[in-house]
Amino acid sequence: MKFIYSYTTRQNERREGLTIYAPNRDAAFSELNRQGIRPYRLNPAPGLWNKMLSIGWGGLAILVLAAGLGLLAAVSLTQRKDIMELEQDGDVREIVSEAITSKVRRQLIGDQGFIEKGIRTGWSDVFEHEGERFLASFAIPGVPATVRTTNVAALEESLGRKVSADETDGMEARQIKAMVEGMKDELRRFIAAGGSIEQYGRRLVARQDEEISICNRARNEIEQAAKNNPDKSEIANLVDCRNDELRRMGIKPIQMPEMAD
Repeated sequence: MKFIYSYTTRQNERREGLTIYAPNRDAAFSELNRQGIRPYRLNPAPGLWNKMLSIGWGGLAILVLAAGLGLLAAVSLTQRKDIMELEQDGDVREIVSEAITSKVRRQLIGDQGFIEKGIRTGWSDVFEHEGERFLASFAIPGVPATVRTTNVAALEESLGRKVSADETDGMEARQIKAMVEGMKDELRRFIAAGGSIEQYGRRLVARQDEEISICNRARNEIEQAAKNNPDKSEIANLVDCRNDELRRMGIKPIQMPEMAD
């Protein structure tokens, strides 16, 4: 997301209205500090979508689902007139559309049963070809890949196709299709930079394995800390800290472990 910051130089001159891009406010502070800048003001840039990103994908998921539930509620409570007014709300349409069609690797929003089945089956209900199923298996950060191997021809053929969302596709299918198209773009950039399809495939496996390893280390650290420390507030702080790190990588957050009162 985009932030606007202000700071004072060593010559005591003010610099106002500068911008920086970072996953969140803490990351923006860290990057500025790394550059030797100590901002006295750092705020999210104006704009609805930028503000939505400030709460992370978990919060954004809640907002998107709330918008959908609000629309359903409008059907029964306010009938057609209010529904039409809600459909004309450009902010709501923008949030839902951008969240669903984003090509960024992330956790999916929607029916968890459908998502878990997709992960388990390599999204065979969504994609006809092996090349797309291979890419889809690595689209969600920190999730074990079902289709871990394929051949160069399958991936090469996938680059010649664009799998677009159908009218009958649900929210989950639309998201995974957009993410797979994003991975195709990533592969094209990788090839243009001198890499090969084989190398890209190995990188996907290595990246996914590293994400899973990071998640497992965080979970083990939290579980061990909970066993050794009965202070819930300290464990909650550790969970929040580790989850902030996981969110920056798009990995699903870890739940607070059960602890005795």
